Amino acid sequence: MHNFKKYIYPVLFIAVILCINEILVLALKPYTSFRNDMHKLETNQYDDLFVGTSHGKAGINPEIVDKITGEKSLNLCLGGEEVQDSYYIIKEACRVNKPKKIIYELDPGYWVSTATLGPEYRTVYDEFPMSEVKAEYYLDKIWNVDFRTTLFPWYLYRKGIKGAGARFTSKFSHAYKNYDDSFYNEPSQAYTSQGQIRIHRNDAPKTEANLILWDEKKLKSDAVKSFKKIVKLCKENNIKLTVVTTPVPQETLEKYHDNFENANKFFTSLMEKEGVEYYNYNYQEISGFDRSLNGFSDYEGHMYEEQSDVFSEEIGKIMRDM
Repeated sequence: MHNFKKYIYPVLFIAVILCINEILVLALKPYTSFRNDMHKLETNQYDDLFVGTSHGKAGINPEIVDKITGEKSLNLCLGGEEVQDSYYIIKEACRVNKPKKIIYELDPGYWVSTATLGPEYRTVYDEFPMSEVKAEYYLDKIWNVDFRTTLFPWYLYRKGIKGAGARFTSKFSHAYKNYDDSFYNEPSQAYTSQGQIRIHRNDAPKTEANLILWDEKKLKSDAVKSFKKIVKLCKENNIKLTVVTTPVPQETLEKYHDNFENANKFFTSLMEKEGVEYYNYNYQEISGFDRSLNGFSDYEGHMYEEQSDVFSEEIGKIMRDM
């Protein structure tokens, strides 16, 4: 009996800490439509997948693409998605529902900028189901960064105290628990059944605050390494891979001409070496596409929904011919 009491209190203490930890995560962790993206991937069969950044998330409409290809596609792009993340998303896709074709949307800025240890850092890891891929991802990206992100995930979301109560309650709602896509709709944008975020046209001021320019001196070796792993993974799984860069507004392209020209030269050369077809739509014609700032929500290049439909017709032609 004495030995039982000796161990029961430490066990109870740990259990209480774990419960508090989980409550804080539920209350502070932001909603992410990537949760639904992964659910779709696990419960449906897709021929084609799109991975990449928020530019691809807003700019590629799978419904338009599928009308041209006659296939079924899913948009798995994600704001803050690094090349390393894209590799593991593709690897997870190969584990649960191997696709035939993949388009990787390449934003040069993500090859030269280091991910900040913020709310988006654990998104991919948190939404992956338990598997060997999740474990590998953890060891590769999370383990050595900051012990607090492992023991206390809510630490990353600690600034989200405002609205924590409503956030906690809504995660027990029927819509959230049942992966209702409308849960992620906002006045400024809508989340679709095939993973696109459609940005509604609005009169909000346009900014270039988040624009990250290409600078080869800042090139991350991990980004190059991860991309080569993507190429190898696709070859091993007989998946056709194509890379695209979505267009930015003409105003941005002209203002930062040298940065975009240098990025185009670098990635054109890299893709040739890797044997991957590359389309940089800053320098290719898109029929009916408005290249002015009027067609985008910011200087960075996030397309309004009607623009994305025009652009997606071009992506559909690429995928049809892959």
